[in-house]
Formats: sequence, structure tokens, C-alpha cells
Amino acid sequence: MRPDPELREAVTELLLEEADCLDDRRWHDWLALYLEDAVYWAPSWDDDDVLIDNPRGEISLIYCGNRARLADRVWRIESGLSSSLLRLPRTRHFVTNIRVREAGAEEVIATANFQVNTYKHEEQRTDMFFGHYRYRLARQGEALLVREKYIVVCNDIIPRQMDVFNV
Repeated sequence: MRPDPELREAVTELLLEEADCLDDRRWHDWLALYLEDAVYWAPSWDDDDVLIDNPRGEISLIYCGNRARLADRVWRIESGLSSSLLRLPRTRHFVTNIRVREAGAEEVIATANFQVNTYKHEEQRTDMFFGHYRYRLARQGEALLVREKYIVVCNDIIPRQMDVFNV
């Protein structure tokens, strides 16, 4: 499938804007990229080559079943009440190999690879997560919004913490 170049550009811009929002800590701009009923899911591995398939019955790395749950994550980050989030790491998201897989009148399916580097200054420690994304994007007029973000973290041994800004 050879996607419309304008659609491919719009998808690319959305994915890169999301990465910039996370790296720049523009949490509310990041939330605005998601529909109210958006699902954000990073499943855990059941075995070396098998991911879990039931986020409500099995343990996920991260699961937020709607934007309100994502907003809860942002509140925890901004509130200063979580000791693990008092000093956030510096992050840089690298999003590559962006592909439009399907394009319908109401929805677009896109995939991408990622690497996120984090640096914790007080620990002088650098960590990295990598994997791939699958997005279900909703067409809203001329805009695209995230209906679902599915995140496969390939190196799922978590060194200290994993949150939405790490993947």
C-alpha cells in the first residue's frame, strides 16, 4: 500500500509532536492528542515471544483504558506527591520507521519503532527503552487524534521506573 503523501506527513507530524510533548514536559498538550476513550497499553511479556493479550486480567507494564487515566498519570507527575517523580529524568524520544498500514475514512493504522533515552542527573545514570508502537488514529476533520497506542517494549527489564515519559 502506497499511502497518500499528505496522510503520511500528517501521521509523521502527530507521532513526532507526541514525542516532543513528552520530552518537553508539555503534559497537557500531550493529553490533547488523545481522544476521551483512547486506550494506552504497554503489555508485558508472558514468555520470550508471547505478549499478554488481556490488560484487564493480566499484569501490563502500563495500561490506561481512557484519557482520564492518562490525566491521572499527568496529575501524579505534576503534583509532587510521588517521591519517584519528584525529579524527572531528562528524556529524548527517537521515533523511526513510521508507516501507514491502513487508511480508512474514519481511522488510520500506523506503526513506528522507538528508542527513548533517559538521564537521571542525581544518579548520574542513563537508561534506554526500545520497541515499537502501533497506533489507531481517528480522523477528526483535518486532524488526527490517538484512539489507541499499543507499545511493545522489547527490553522490558525496568531499571528503576517506567512511566509514560519513558516509552
